[in-house]
Amino acid sequence: MRVLITGASSGIGAALCRRYAKPGNTVHLLAQNRAGLEAAAKACAESGAEARVHCADVSDAAQMTRIGGEIIAGSGLPDIVVANAGIRMEDPAGYENSTAAYDVMMVNYIGTVNTFSPFIGPMMRRGGGHLAAVSSIAALRATPNSGIYSASKAAINLWTEALRLKLAPHNICVTTACSGFVRTAMTSSLPFYMPGILSADQAARIIEKAIESRKSRIVFPWQSRLIWGAFRAMPGPLYDQVVLAAKKFWPNRTRERGASAHEV
Repeated sequence: MRVLITGASSGIGAALCRRYAKPGNTVHLLAQNRAGLEAAAKACAESGAEARVHCADVSDAAQMTRIGGEIIAGSGLPDIVVANAGIRMEDPAGYENSTAAYDVMMVNYIGTVNTFSPFIGPMMRRGGGHLAAVSSIAALRATPNSGIYSASKAAINLWTEALRLKLAPHNICVTTACSGFVRTAMTSSLPFYMPGILSADQAARIIEKAIESRKSRIVFPWQSRLIWGAFRAMPGPLYDQVVLAAKKFWPNRTRERGASAHEV
């Protein structure tokens, strides 16, 4: 099996690489953090997989197209491509002269498009493949400081839904994994209660099983699926009241608003 995983230097991405690091498999690891990539690749090689490192920025379309071509020419078309790279950034207080929306959308949404695009045509010609995007429960309903991040993840959800419908006749499966809270750099500074928080290894195991089962979309863990399912069912005015009331009980944020967390 040939697998490409972005955001592979840490967190869920590195954990997914370890899940697919089996003898006979080729795992392509892509991220910007060279040291993290090398460490993750070493772990894959120790498990018997062939590990290939690609240091790249998913928001750079030309770079991703070039690397995609090199992967196909070098080791063959991947069977599974996982778009996991992402950043989280809180909404700036007043939005004055802020590039936050552009930065987050370029990595999270455009980065997912750039990751899949080099492989869609070749997978259609082959008549099979699997594309998986790591999204978030934030795509299901926004909270007061998460508008930019939620918008980027909602864009992923809608685009992969359309892509799933477009590619189904070609035997290409598209999975969208809406993750709840996971212990990574993205959540390390969040000062509020995170129901059902998982380790990166637990999250990777759930995503791997969803891909293996060819599921179209999952929301995990069950606590997040229950809570955000209830949120989605609420009329707008009721949701506003619930969230604004809950916000009064949250502790003050410990990070400067607009700070970011990365898993790219």
